[in-house]
Amino acid sequence: MKHTAKHLAVLAVAVIIFASLAEAAVIEVKSGESIQAAVNQANPGDTISVQSGVFRESLNVTKPITLEGIGRPQIDAGVTGSGITLFADGSSITGFDIRTTRRTGIYVISDNNIIENNTISSCLDGIRLDRAQANQIAANDINNNTNGIFLYASNANTIAYNNIRDNNINEESDCGIALAYSRDNIIQYNDLMDNGDSSLSLRSSENNTLRGNIISNNDWYGISLSESSNKNLIERNNAIRNKDAGIYLDRSRENIIRENMATDNSRGIYLSFDSNDNLLQYNNVSSNGKGLYLANHSSNNTLENNTAKENGYGIFLTFSAGWNRIFSNHLIDNGHNAYDRGQSNRWDNGQAGNYYSDLGRIFYVPGGAGIDSHPMTEP
Repeated sequence: MKHTAKHLAVLAVAVIIFASLAEAAVIEVKSGESIQAAVNQANPGDTISVQSGVFRESLNVTKPITLEGIGRPQIDAGVTGSGITLFADGSSITGFDIRTTRRTGIYVISDNNIIENNTISSCLDGIRLDRAQANQIAANDINNNTNGIFLYASNANTIAYNNIRDNNINEESDCGIALAYSRDNIIQYNDLMDNGDSSLSLRSSENNTLRGNIISNNDWYGISLSESSNKNLIERNNAIRNKDAGIYLDRSRENIIRENMATDNSRGIYLSFDSNDNLLQYNNVSSNGKGLYLANHSSNNTLENNTAKENGYGIFLTFSAGWNRIFSNHLIDNGHNAYDRGQSNRWDNGQAGNYYSDLGRIFYVPGGAGIDSHPMTEP
């Protein structure tokens, strides 16, 4: 009897799943027809297949459905509103060319949605998440907006493999990907270029992971953390040719910055304004004006096993940067390998100092009273 009951339960679940699949429909929308009318007609779980064409409408999605573009149909919302607003959880948007007149391309105020393989341009925000959780944004081409992707108070989202470029419509705070008051998001393997002030900006955002992004040619910073953006992980990113800094911290603490490359920026990695207790480890900074630069009371940071090569200055500490620990770094062929105007910075850990290409028996760090008591020859 127990086995029979179990089999009946499994059969009942299978019947329910089959019934739900059988009920899901595909609704086709052709050029000249209304996508919103199809959305209104659809049941939860249905797919709306939109054929190639230009659709001048603003869509409101209030049930979990799949919107699938065939042949890259264009949604042009004009001045009426956002291109697509997702009110319902669990929807999917794929294969569209979305445009608005200074509004939002895709506005997400729901959870567990998938947005992938779309082109979004000419918007205020290409994609905006507002108190939205666990969404996936992948493989989109987001260009020529003010902001590419903006997250406000949105947590546990994944943004990956997007091409985000030229979001720089000459307004204050234009940006590639921007987070405000958001946490536990994963931003990885995106290609970001020429995005105004910064390609990847965090404000008051914690516990996010920024991994494997390629970031170049911004007016100020490649990656920027400010306003107590604490306890984030920044790893294996490549920041190239940014006018100020490849990676910049402003009043941000307890971040781990490791295995990044910063090349041909004004400053490779720049800590400023009380950015304390951060760990910089295994980064490679080269051909910058200053490789690793600590200023404006940035203190109690650890710089360990970084390589600074062929910069104007390898490691530079200003007069207000104090009580930092700096050891096992490789300082190679910089104009000045090390320069310390600060106070009580320690250039060894008691056993190992740093590797210098211009080694003396005891390395007196230029600029102030800094001494590396255990300098090492660069292998």
